Amino acid sequence: MKIKNIIVIFIVFILIIMLFANTSIVQATGGLGEVFQKTFDNAKDFQNNGSSNIIPYPNLYMLIRFLYNLVMIVAIVIAIIQGIVLGIRLVFGTIDEKADAKHLIVPYLWIVGAMAFGLAIWRWVIQFVYSII
Repeated sequence: MKIKNIIVIFIVFILIIMLFANTSIVQATGGLGEVFQKTFDNAKDFQNNGSSNIIPYPNLYMLIRFLYNLVMIVAIVIAIIQGIVLGIRLVFGTIDEKADAKHLIVPYLWIVGAMAFGLAIWRWVIQFVYSII
């Protein structure tokens, strides 16, 4: 039953991303000769300065920034919910539940710290790459 729930959540997550991340760009040309010429010109431009007109870097940056924000929001919500559950177990639980919750606080703090550090590194890398482009 757990695997079915995970698959459903994963499919819903993918559908939400597809709903909000519309990055399609239509590039139409006149004929086959024009396509080859444009491809050759773009290859020359790429050799000359390391950039291309085919890949829309600002749109790609916006997509990655959207995914970063989405992952950060999900991570924050999950961390808050888990923290509330641990707090409730500490305050209202039986002696055994309180002991279990106290043993789970340190791993909880490590995981929250690792998520925050990982997301900060992701943000720095995104900004660094975008400043190069």
